[in-house]
Amino acid sequence: MSKKMPSQKLDKSTYEKELYAIYKALTHWRHYLLGRFFYVRMDHQTLKWMRTQPVLSDALKRWIEVIEQYDFEPQYIKGEYNKVADALLRRPNFSGVLITEFGLVDDVTHSMVEAYHEDRFMSEIIRRLEAKDKATSAKFELVNGLLFLEKAGNKRLCVPDRESLHSLFLGECHDATRHFGFKKTTTNLLQRFWWPTIMRDAKLYVETYQVCQRDKPRTQAPLGLLKPLPIPERPGESFSMDFMDTVITSKSGMRHIFVIVDRFSKYARLVAMPETTKTEYVIKLFKEIWVRDFGLPKSIISDRDVRFTSELWKAAAAEQGTQLQMTSGNHPEANGQADQLNRAVQHLVRHYIKPNQVDWDEKLALIASLYNNVVHSATGVSPNILLLTFRPRLPLDFLLPENRSAAAPGTLEFAYRYEQLMQQTVEQMHKAQAAMIESENKHHCPSTFQVGERVWVKSLELGQEYGISRKLMPQYFGPWEILDVVGNEPDGASYVIRIPAHLRTYVVFHASKLAPFKETDQFPSRRSMLPPTMDGEVDIDDIVDHREMPVPRPGRGRPLKPKLQY
Repeated sequence: MSKKMPSQKLDKSTYEKELYAIYKALTHWRHYLLGRFFYVRMDHQTLKWMRTQPVLSDALKRWIEVIEQYDFEPQYIKGEYNKVADALLRRPNFSGVLITEFGLVDDVTHSMVEAYHEDRFMSEIIRRLEAKDKATSAKFELVNGLLFLEKAGNKRLCVPDRESLHSLFLGECHDATRHFGFKKTTTNLLQRFWWPTIMRDAKLYVETYQVCQRDKPRTQAPLGLLKPLPIPERPGESFSMDFMDTVITSKSGMRHIFVIVDRFSKYARLVAMPETTKTEYVIKLFKEIWVRDFGLPKSIISDRDVRFTSELWKAAAAEQGTQLQMTSGNHPEANGQADQLNRAVQHLVRHYIKPNQVDWDEKLALIASLYNNVVHSATGVSPNILLLTFRPRLPLDFLLPENRSAAAPGTLEFAYRYEQLMQQTVEQMHKAQAAMIESENKHHCPSTFQVGERVWVKSLELGQEYGISRKLMPQYFGPWEILDVVGNEPDGASYVIRIPAHLRTYVVFHASKLAPFKETDQFPSRRSMLPPTMDGEVDIDDIVDHREMPVPRPGRGRPLKPKLQY
């Protein structure tokens, strides 16, 4: 900052004018300085004793009273070394302000002058300027050995082709100015600097900055095209299951809904369960409400609930010859059949429960009946007709006469009609699936990750630390290596990621949970891209091993817990 000295203070002593400058600087940057320790460097030596002066005028008392609020240490430096501040006072022309603004001390200025001779393009411009070329002089100007380009009334410092200088100025306009995106960084850069590849270098610098890749959300379409599961051949062959949490406990102590839906006929069964239901009870329910009536399925689609990933559930499925197909973590789109049914159940429950919401489990039988009797949009018929081969009679049917003769089961006519219905249903499901793929893939991009690449993983996929705000966490963690491509996932491409061992999570992630990691070796001398660490602590990549450290035995009382060394 700079400020014109008031006319009434020009006649004051040098000491008072220097003290007035410190007073104005502290008040100008009060929001940065108050409450923290800092240094004040000045070339007026008597200011070192400003706080111990015995006799003060009224004006000095007011200034000292404000200055005493700050915690700083005054340091004296000779005027010949105070070039940063003196450039504002003794600048010969515009270049003095520009050099001071970017902190170009002698070594950087000297490096730029040397680099001009190594850069063929800029050395040719300097040669033309020295030869008094009018066309070159209209655009460029040489001041104290530094080359400037004048464009649109703005003078910009020409930076020679040296990586260390490019990294320095790119860092000043990006890292030191709040890590804005490419457009704001280049605008900030073009106001002050110029070199032939400045736009391309700025774009690459911003795109490959690790902290920005880690902390900023992506605005591009999610990765991974929709690839639905193949349509089952007949009812009862494959179904989806899920546990829906209603968040409220009913009068009978129920909180979860066990949802089972047949993937071909869309027939659904809903069962209320307590929150603490064990895997053994889930297996018993499954056998009673499904296997007893419809037999053993070939495959089961589910998420990664702890009851589905348990060894007991896997053993029960292997015993009955059922294949388990589990989705990757936190990706409900892969189990879309159960997810859609959950929405329909929630929609219907709202219509029939009491305002206190404690009777929702009493309405599940009615809701399942309503759902199974209505025509499904994917099949064109109701689930009851496809699975039960007939439509259960409703109260409305008693008011109307029979208008169609029903074929008796076991007859040729019945078999023909049912076979025809199955064919129509398959055709209808293929059409619905194609329309769904077309609609969904408009908003997704194909995933092109390969084994060996490094990618970012969404932080929402990993466990949250205690006392850490989810909103202020980085958007992504990593980058980590791709170990394998899982091609038979229920919803398109998923990848096995080399997650550090101390992050206990499922290592398979859908493409929509990943982001590409961009890196370059063009800026080896740029400043560190590592995020800040916690005060007094160090971030680690992995815990290899730990051991218990011996502790002294107390004379009385409980023995002390052993300390761990990692």
